[in-house]
Amino acid sequence: MEFACSHIIYNSQNLTSTNDSFENPQTYSRTSFRPPTAENQGSVHEYDNRFLVSSPTMKECLYATVPKSAHRKNKSKYPGPPVVSKAAQPPDDEDNQAPPLPPRLSMEKPDVFTTHQLGTTLPARLHSHPQVPPPRPKRVYPPSKNSTSNTNKKANINVVSLNLAKLAEISNVQAQSEEAIRCQNCSAVLSCISRIHQKHADIVWPCEFCKNHNVVTRSFRTVPHSQDVTYIPAILDDDYINVDDSLVIFCVDISGSMCVTNEVNATNGFREVHVSRLQNVQEAILTSLNHLIQTCPQKRVALVTFNDEVTIYGDGTQMPIRLNNYQLLDSDYLTERGRHYPSPRCIAESFPTLSSRINEMREQGATALGPAALVAVSMASESPGSKVIICTDGKANQGLGYLENVEEDMYPYSKQFYTDLGDQASLNGVIISVLTIEGTDCQLVELGKLADRTGGRVNIVNPINLPNEIQATLEDDVIATDVTVTFVVTDQMYEEQTGNILVKQVGNVTKDTELTFEFGIKESHVQTLQNNEKLPFQLQVNFVTQDRRKACRVISQEKHITNNSSLIEESVNITVLGIHAAQLSGRLTMEGRVKEACSEMAAKKELIKKIVEKKHNQEEEDIYQNWLQTVAVVCEDLTHSEEVGSVAKSKSNEEKSDSFFRILSDEVANTVYRLKNARSRMLKKPEPKPGTAPFH
Repeated sequence: MEFACSHIIYNSQNLTSTNDSFENPQTYSRTSFRPPTAENQGSVHEYDNRFLVSSPTMKECLYATVPKSAHRKNKSKYPGPPVVSKAAQPPDDEDNQAPPLPPRLSMEKPDVFTTHQLGTTLPARLHSHPQVPPPRPKRVYPPSKNSTSNTNKKANINVVSLNLAKLAEISNVQAQSEEAIRCQNCSAVLSCISRIHQKHADIVWPCEFCKNHNVVTRSFRTVPHSQDVTYIPAILDDDYINVDDSLVIFCVDISGSMCVTNEVNATNGFREVHVSRLQNVQEAILTSLNHLIQTCPQKRVALVTFNDEVTIYGDGTQMPIRLNNYQLLDSDYLTERGRHYPSPRCIAESFPTLSSRINEMREQGATALGPAALVAVSMASESPGSKVIICTDGKANQGLGYLENVEEDMYPYSKQFYTDLGDQASLNGVIISVLTIEGTDCQLVELGKLADRTGGRVNIVNPINLPNEIQATLEDDVIATDVTVTFVVTDQMYEEQTGNILVKQVGNVTKDTELTFEFGIKESHVQTLQNNEKLPFQLQVNFVTQDRRKACRVISQEKHITNNSSLIEESVNITVLGIHAAQLSGRLTMEGRVKEACSEMAAKKELIKKIVEKKHNQEEEDIYQNWLQTVAVVCEDLTHSEEVGSVAKSKSNEEKSDSFFRILSDEVANTVYRLKNARSRMLKKPEPKPGTAPFH
């Protein structure tokens, strides 16, 4: 668990505006006081009415606080005030300015002006006109939701980042075999930051988050001494046999469009040859099989192809099963056929027959992608940690998951089909990766949900680069499955604008899985918490390990709070802020809130830029430049996309989101998924080995 800064800022909305008040002399905040300037010729010094103190000139100050309107109404008692120079008057168009400077008496010879002379200008009683109040500052109204000021919103610096791969890695962790003690109200776990006391024969734990008093006498042993505690049962599942019994299933499109060719340079370099898309896929899969034989010969690999029918080859040693016609519309039938297909052998045994099946593939027919994906996921679900790699070049137009025409009535059902299939795969610990061919339209915005939900890859690939992309996909091993993240804060705080308890269903975790979210202090509790020195936080990660044990990792901390942004600027982690900006923008765009996504990105960009310029750190300057090139530019692509602006304003939010996704091109959809799954390694400079090119 890594925070973006060392403290919790309870006025983080003003983080970037603190220094602006000193850079711009026209800006005047309620907590700043300007020194006198030479231009103020109408008065000896500048001040505001809050700093009046008892002095020999108190009467003069009291007179000065009477507004001009009072002088006009009471000319017989109050002589007209002199004109104050314009230089002494603050601008009237600023919301955060101080009250206007009161008029001062102008004297040609101020050194001979006496208190007696001043007394002749005042009434007998200073408070004879209580109906005349002193001038009040302008009231500052919060901007409306539809206001254009939303585009200039300030960035929230209260961000936390979770490297779930590290949190789920427990090989070197000393685990507790007993169950965690939880609060009966908010489900927080008793930790090292908890305070307990004895009441009669009971031990009582007042929860530090919700203040609920829990009696823990029966289950209590001792308060954990460490901030990081892992709870794992000591007994394995009875049916557990092998740690790595996962599958790799290639789900390959062999429809007629896969015969389209591309010009590539021959190996001898003297001429160009035409290679079809299917030939590129065949070569890439065979290359991957050869690599598996050398590095992981016990890995089990299966093959499923689809055109206007679905063919299950398995490891190539069994008779193929062909599914067609009305069978492609029956989800229960497809699921059963995939689930009960014989388990493949390891690649060391099946390589000859499987490679022969791959070479025999030919292009023809339509694209039954949906039924093939369902069959492949059903086969993989029998072995948690398995991977399904889908290679296609067109829209699904046969059977379940039809995506050929987004305007047809069946599109909502097809959309739900891919959502449900992704959830099914995630629950069974299956990773789905979707690779489409460059220059094609596959309705990636819907297919990408399969990968987004399961922790897989979404990418548009040049056919020549397919071997590298498939190899990178095979290296994304599952570290943990059925992962749920719970983040608990006090009642005075919020997380992602939802409440003080955030629960996220993550599903599968690979080596690069990261999750970020932001939090803050509720405006109604800012004054209450100003007297607190620290606030408690707790992270709970529940997951299933590779050896199928249920584990719970609990990290509890207390963080200092402050409203002084300059105190923490040196400790800000711009990598955490940058990745959060990308992931948040991706999530908002997935909901159809493109303008809000770009506004968030712009705010984070401004904040990170100011921090980098102030710290003068070359390493962070490099990170910032990489972030600009790999992440920040993505929102510019979205704002310039013609699809974004074509959604009708009259539609509801749900209709807007649905219409937005229907019209997204594959390139824009790929960009959005890349944002949503941004990772820290994107911001680091690659270090390729000598003589080799890194995978992209």
